[in-house]
Amino acid sequence: MTRGKTSESGRRSTTRRSLVTRDVLEKATMLFAEKGYETTTLQDVATAVGVSRTALYHYVSSKEELLEMLVEQIGLALADSLGEIRSRTDLSHQGKLRALTDLLVRQRAAAPHQFRVLDQSESMLPEPLRIRHRQARRDVLAQLSGVIEDGIEAGEFKPVDARVAAFTVLGMCNWVAWWYHPGSDYDVDAVARQLTQSAIDMLVSADSPSAPADSARSALMMARSGLDALERLLPRES
Repeated sequence: MTRGKTSESGRRSTTRRSLVTRDVLEKATMLFAEKGYETTTLQDVATAVGVSRTALYHYVSSKEELLEMLVEQIGLALADSLGEIRSRTDLSHQGKLRALTDLLVRQRAAAPHQFRVLDQSESMLPEPLRIRHRQARRDVLAQLSGVIEDGIEAGEFKPVDARVAAFTVLGMCNWVAWWYHPGSDYDVDAVARQLTQSAIDMLVSADSPSAPADSARSALMMARSGLDALERLLPRES
């Protein structure tokens, strides 16, 4: 019984630590975006979180560790997720492109400050971490390029330069972190649908031997994007 209580207490402690650490990272990211990484201190972070600097050391030891956490979330974890999508056998090439683009858009929309701070602070990363970050960026590009290359070889996508196309899709998705603000004007589902459809329209060949399900899904996505645009034009009810 004692062992069970100890185990449950340990799980609660781990969960609390995870939640506090997430809050610390979120507050620190906001400060980095507002004040700049170099001028933000750990005391600033502690004040924003509502704890003493001594208590903060139970969760992070330095600003560099906070950047490392951003690299893990924004770069390394994303590269792994894209790799999993590319390896799926239940999706067509179009389906994989849709899934990859949707994931990129939603991640940028969900954590815009984190992406922007990491993008602006890359030169400040310690050398080993900067190497990992750049490798993660190369891995993301490689996964997206690979999906496009596979689609070209299968005849589903236009015979374009896969790397250039991948940069185009990445740029379109990354830019979401700079202009997207959640609210009534832009719903993240509508934004993801429209940008995903843009990627499909750019790459899918007119005579692609895609499965009927992909064609039907494409038509449905286009219809939804049109309805989203029409809804924004209608007068809002008070």
